[in-house]
Amino acid sequence: MPRWYMLLARCFGCAVIEDTWHYFLHRLLHHKRIYKHIHKIHHEFQAPFGMEAEYAHPLETLILGTGFFIGIMLLCDHVILLWAWVTIRLIETIDVHSGYDIPLNPLNLIPFYAGSRHHDFHHMNFIGNYASTFTWWDKLFGTDSQFTAYVEKMKKVEKKTE
Repeated sequence: MPRWYMLLARCFGCAVIEDTWHYFLHRLLHHKRIYKHIHKIHHEFQAPFGMEAEYAHPLETLILGTGFFIGIMLLCDHVILLWAWVTIRLIETIDVHSGYDIPLNPLNLIPFYAGSRHHDFHHMNFIGNYASTFTWWDKLFGTDSQFTAYVEKMKKVEKKTE
Protein backbone atom coordinates (compact mmCIF):
# COMPACT_ATOMS: atom_id res chain seq x y z
CA MET A 1 0.00 0.00 0.00
CA PRO A 2 1.52 3.34 -1.00
CA ARG A 3 1.91 6.04 1.64
CA TRP A 4 -0.73 8.80 1.47
CA TYR A 5 1.82 11.44 0.41
CA MET A 6 3.13 9.23 -2.42
CA LEU A 7 -0.44 8.60 -3.54
CA LEU A 8 -1.10 12.34 -3.53
CA ALA A 9 2.16 13.14 -5.35
CA ARG A 10 1.57 10.54 -8.05
CA CYS A 11 -2.04 11.61 -8.58
CA PHE A 12 -0.75 15.17 -8.96
CA GLY A 13 1.84 13.89 -11.44
CA CYS A 14 -0.91 12.13 -13.41
CA ALA A 15 -2.94 15.36 -13.39
CA VAL A 16 0.02 17.41 -14.69
CA ILE A 17 0.71 14.88 -17.46
CA GLU A 18 -2.96 14.68 -18.46
CA ASP A 19 -3.39 18.47 -18.34
CA THR A 20 -0.33 19.05 -20.52
CA TRP A 21 -1.46 16.46 -23.07
CA HIS A 22 -5.00 17.84 -23.00
CA TYR A 23 -3.96 21.47 -23.45
CA PHE A 24 -1.88 20.93 -26.59
CA LEU A 25 -4.12 18.35 -28.26
CA HIS A 26 -7.32 20.22 -27.35
CA ARG A 27 -5.83 23.37 -28.82
CA LEU A 28 -4.98 21.41 -31.96
CA LEU A 29 -8.58 20.12 -32.15
CA HIS A 30 -9.67 23.76 -32.39
CA HIS A 31 -7.63 24.27 -35.59
CA LYS A 32 -10.00 25.35 -38.36
CA ARG A 33 -9.21 22.34 -40.56
CA ILE A 34 -9.86 19.82 -37.77
CA TYR A 35 -12.51 21.44 -35.55
CA LYS A 36 -15.57 20.90 -37.75
CA HIS A 37 -14.80 17.21 -38.23
CA ILE A 38 -14.05 16.15 -34.66
CA HIS A 39 -14.31 18.61 -31.78
CA LYS A 40 -17.41 20.52 -32.94
CA ILE A 41 -19.58 17.67 -31.63
CA HIS A 42 -18.44 18.35 -28.05
CA HIS A 43 -19.29 22.04 -28.51
CA GLU A 44 -22.90 21.44 -29.53
CA PHE A 45 -23.74 22.40 -25.95
CA GLN A 46 -22.79 25.96 -25.05
CA ALA A 47 -23.87 25.47 -21.43
CA PRO A 48 -22.03 22.37 -20.20
CA PHE A 49 -23.53 19.84 -17.81
CA GLY A 50 -21.95 16.79 -16.14
CA MET A 51 -23.01 14.08 -18.58
CA GLU A 52 -22.03 16.26 -21.55
CA ALA A 53 -18.39 15.87 -20.54
CA GLU A 54 -18.31 12.54 -22.34
CA TYR A 55 -20.33 13.70 -25.37
CA ALA A 56 -17.65 13.73 -28.04
CA HIS A 57 -16.55 12.25 -31.34
CA PRO A 58 -14.90 8.82 -30.89
CA LEU A 59 -11.60 10.18 -32.27
CA GLU A 60 -11.69 13.00 -29.72
CA THR A 61 -12.24 10.47 -26.96
CA LEU A 62 -9.17 8.54 -28.15
CA ILE A 63 -7.01 11.62 -28.70
CA LEU A 64 -7.76 13.45 -25.45
CA GLY A 65 -8.29 10.27 -23.43
CA THR A 66 -4.75 9.11 -24.15
CA GLY A 67 -3.41 11.75 -21.74
CA PHE A 68 -5.32 10.09 -18.92
CA PHE A 69 -3.51 6.80 -19.50
CA ILE A 70 0.01 8.20 -19.97
CA GLY A 71 0.24 9.10 -16.28
CA ILE A 72 -1.01 5.66 -15.30
CA MET A 73 1.58 3.95 -17.49
CA LEU A 74 4.42 6.09 -16.12
CA LEU A 75 3.47 6.44 -12.45
CA CYS A 76 1.08 3.67 -11.48
CA ASP A 77 2.56 0.85 -9.43
CA HIS A 78 -0.44 -0.04 -7.28
CA VAL A 79 -4.16 -0.60 -7.87
CA ILE A 80 -4.98 1.97 -5.15
CA LEU A 81 -3.22 4.64 -7.21
CA LEU A 82 -5.24 3.62 -10.25
CA TRP A 83 -8.50 3.89 -8.28
CA ALA A 84 -7.49 7.22 -6.76
CA TRP A 85 -6.53 8.72 -10.14
CA VAL A 86 -9.73 7.48 -11.83
CA THR A 87 -11.83 8.90 -8.99
CA ILE A 88 -10.05 12.27 -8.96
CA ARG A 89 -10.25 12.61 -12.75
CA LEU A 90 -13.96 11.76 -12.87
CA ILE A 91 -14.78 14.23 -10.09
CA GLU A 92 -12.76 16.95 -11.82
CA THR A 93 -14.32 16.26 -15.24
CA ILE A 94 -17.85 16.40 -13.87
CA ASP A 95 -17.01 19.52 -11.84
CA VAL A 96 -15.77 21.53 -14.83
CA HIS A 97 -18.78 20.45 -16.90
CA SER A 98 -21.30 20.99 -14.10
CA GLY A 99 -22.16 24.56 -15.02
CA TYR A 100 -21.85 25.53 -11.35
CA ASP A 101 -19.05 27.41 -9.63
CA ILE A 102 -19.57 26.14 -6.10
CA PRO A 103 -17.81 28.55 -3.69
CA LEU A 104 -16.96 25.89 -1.07
CA ASN A 105 -15.72 23.39 -3.64
CA PRO A 106 -12.59 21.73 -2.17
CA LEU A 107 -11.07 21.54 -5.66
CA ASN A 108 -10.83 25.34 -5.61
CA LEU A 109 -8.16 24.96 -2.91
CA ILE A 110 -5.79 23.53 -5.53
CA PRO A 111 -3.51 26.28 -6.89
CA PHE A 112 -4.12 27.04 -10.57
CA TYR A 113 -7.28 24.85 -10.64
CA ALA A 114 -9.32 25.82 -13.70
CA GLY A 115 -12.81 24.95 -12.47
CA SER A 116 -16.18 25.33 -14.09
CA ARG A 117 -16.03 29.08 -14.82
CA HIS A 118 -12.85 28.57 -16.85
CA HIS A 119 -14.37 25.73 -18.86
CA ASP A 120 -17.84 27.33 -19.17
CA PHE A 121 -16.18 30.30 -20.85
CA HIS A 122 -14.48 27.92 -23.28
CA HIS A 123 -17.89 26.51 -24.28
CA MET A 124 -19.40 29.98 -24.48
CA ASN A 125 -16.54 31.51 -26.50
CA PHE A 126 -14.97 28.48 -28.30
CA ILE A 127 -11.56 30.20 -28.25
CA GLY A 128 -8.99 29.83 -25.48
CA ASN A 129 -9.10 28.09 -22.10
CA TYR A 130 -7.93 24.79 -23.58
CA ALA A 131 -6.57 23.24 -20.37
CA SER A 132 -8.50 20.54 -18.56
CA THR A 133 -7.40 20.93 -14.94
CA PHE A 134 -4.89 23.74 -14.39
CA THR A 135 -4.64 27.24 -15.84
CA TRP A 136 -0.86 27.55 -16.25
CA TRP A 137 -0.64 26.53 -19.94
CA ASP A 138 -3.40 29.00 -20.86
CA LYS A 139 -1.65 31.74 -18.88
CA LEU A 140 1.77 30.90 -20.34
CA PHE A 141 0.56 30.98 -23.96
CA GLY A 142 -1.98 33.78 -23.48
CA THR A 143 -4.92 31.63 -24.52
CA ASP A 144 -6.87 32.85 -21.49
CA SER A 145 -6.70 36.56 -22.40
CA GLN A 146 -10.35 36.77 -23.48
CA PHE A 147 -11.41 34.96 -20.31
CA THR A 148 -9.33 37.29 -18.14
CA ALA A 149 -10.90 40.34 -19.85
CA TYR A 150 -14.36 38.82 -19.35
CA VAL A 151 -13.73 38.22 -15.62
CA GLU A 152 -12.52 41.81 -15.18
CA LYS A 153 -15.58 43.12 -17.01
CA MET A 154 -17.89 41.05 -14.79
CA LYS A 155 -16.16 42.40 -11.65
CA LYS A 156 -16.80 45.97 -12.83
CA VAL A 157 -20.46 45.17 -13.52
CA GLU A 158 -20.81 43.67 -10.02
CA LYS A 159 -19.29 46.77 -8.43
CA LYS A 160 -21.72 49.03 -10.30
CA THR A 161 -24.74 47.00 -9.21
CA GLU A 162 -23.71 47.15 -5.51
